[in-house]
Amino acid sequence: MTETEITQIGKNAINDENILVLFGESVTPDLLDVSIVQKPINDEPIVLEKGGQLIFGDQAYQVIGVGPLANQNLNEIGHATVFFQKEAGVIPNAIYVVPEKLPDLEVGMKITFQ
Repeated sequence: MTETEITQIGKNAINDENILVLFGESVTPDLLDVSIVQKPINDEPIVLEKGGQLIFGDQAYQVIGVGPLANQNLNEIGHATVFFQKEAGVIPNAIYVVPEKLPDLEVGMKITFQ
C-alpha cells in the first residue's frame, strides 16, 4: 500500500469529463491548472493492478484497468490519468476505476494505492 497527499488542486482539474490528471510536485506550470498535485507520504513503490483499489480519503474505487506505463510514471513523476469509467481502449498512462463518479477532493487529503 502506498499513500500520497494532495498538495494542490488546479482550478480546472475537476470538470464534467470524469477524468482526473494526477501529477507529482514537478508538474509544469502549463499543466498545473488541470492537475491534482500529490506528494509521496512513504517510500513504497506504487503497484496498481486490475482488482486493486484507489482510495481518495475514504472514497474507495475499484481498479478495472491499468495502462502499461501508469505504474512507472506514477513512481517516477507522480503522473497518471484516472478515468472514472469503463475501460475504453488502451491508453498507456491510464487508470480505469469504478464507480463512475468523481471523488470529492481537498488539499491535504490522502490518496491510497493498493
